[in-house]
Amino acid sequence: MIDRYVWLGRVVGTHGIKGEAKIISDFPFKDKAFKVGNKLYIGTSKICEVVSSYRRHKQYDLLAFDGRHSLNDIYVLVKADVYMERCDLKLEEGEFIDSDLFGMDVVVGDEVLGKIVNIFKASPTNKVIKFRKKNKAYMVPYVKNLIKNIDLYNRKVVLYSLEGVIECE
Repeated sequence: MIDRYVWLGRVVGTHGIKGEAKIISDFPFKDKAFKVGNKLYIGTSKICEVVSSYRRHKQYDLLAFDGRHSLNDIYVLVKADVYMERCDLKLEEGEFIDSDLFGMDVVVGDEVLGKIVNIFKASPTNKVIKFRKKNKAYMVPYVKNLIKNIDLYNRKVVLYSLEGVIECE
């Protein structure tokens, strides 16, 4: 099942006195998500905010929102997660986010190795796919030379071989 909201990042602070939210995000489609005029949803109560400006500063994404013009207006959002409605993201054909792979079969040849339960960063530059079959869990690096194909339509990730797959539980 695909979630209605897509997680974009987290508000980690404020920037300047004019009310910019400092966001940490590794979301791959920031150019689509952080556009002026887009609606973002903040916190567990999903407070709707409309983006009025966006810029990068060092490793942060700085966003200003309509109606929030001071540091105090933004401070109440610190430590909150930032989301966007999936339907507003408008991904192109073949584009997907990592969470779309959850529940997909991991396959080598005709053998189903398990279903994807998580994708996480093992280091700043490397991701790992964790999948499970019955009561055993396995991991494989999320790299092009191990993954032959990602078939969104048939909900499967095809690996070249078992090389690189490790049992973790």
